[in-house]
Amino acid sequence: MPSSDPKISVLIPLKRLNDYVRESLEHLAQQTYTNFDVYVVTDDPEVCDVPARLDVKFRASGAVPPNIKRMNAARESDAAIVALLDDDAFPVPEWLQAAARHFEDPTILAVGGPGITPPHDSSSQQASGAVYASPLVSAGYVYRYLPATSRDVDDYPSCNLIVRREPFLKYVPECVRYWPGEDTKLCMLLTRGERGRILYDPAVAVYHHRRKLFWGHFRQVWNYAVHRGFFAKRYPDTSLRPQYFIPSLFVLGNIAALVLVFADRVRIAALVAAAAYALCVILAAAAVKRTHTASPPLVALGIYLTHLTYGTGFMIGLLRPELDH
Repeated sequence: MPSSDPKISVLIPLKRLNDYVRESLEHLAQQTYTNFDVYVVTDDPEVCDVPARLDVKFRASGAVPPNIKRMNAARESDAAIVALLDDDAFPVPEWLQAAARHFEDPTILAVGGPGITPPHDSSSQQASGAVYASPLVSAGYVYRYLPATSRDVDDYPSCNLIVRREPFLKYVPECVRYWPGEDTKLCMLLTRGERGRILYDPAVAVYHHRRKLFWGHFRQVWNYAVHRGFFAKRYPDTSLRPQYFIPSLFVLGNIAALVLVFADRVRIAALVAAAAYALCVILAAAAVKRTHTASPPLVALGIYLTHLTYGTGFMIGLLRPELDH
């Protein structure tokens, strides 16, 4: 293969084989790029039928977190690049082709792209995707969930992150103590320690199945928030940013409003603020019809509860002296 077509290993960690990963393998077989193999790493030894054109290596790791599964697979791989892919995500046909061309630039160490909610996800999954894709929730990070213009980034989720294998193996041992959140530290080390670039390209897209609204979605939001709150003090380079604190201020504002609504002097101001917020949420939920087949009332409730969940979890993370694995 010419140097412009480096070998890529796609790393998929999961507890056990499921229908999502089988779907992902079917889509990997449709890649326009051909110089790649796939590592599927489960807790216990398992295999499944795979499309004939795919080179799939099934590995068993024991009951360890996904980031350790990826690290072990990357160590076994002989590829120049590793593509991190969640088991509940499947790529567009041009996924690897679009990413590979960027690595001709030696300053680029990683490439990421959007994780789009699949159109065939259930209504509760569509609602979760719509919440994440709302500017009221993700602010300037909506591009992680919907295609947007190309840009350099310094923090990107590992559900769709393609990295040069050598720097990945150099830094990932420092990151695996955290799950989730290892991707934040990895990206920080790639951009600060290695002084490389991470490029966002909308063509490097995957479809990412969402957790169902409500329980699965909020459990995921809580985990993200606790880790981000802890990282805000441990790794301020990329986590001590104003937008991460806004949901916590919102939670405190809700508490204050419950108290102040009984005070005559500020009751009107509190009610006006609540009405303004409600209007913003309603308008944001109504806008989801452009990108998701989700019920606007469900999305509106999801946005509000996501703000409360993230804001509370972030404060818990700020207060913790250390995080469990």
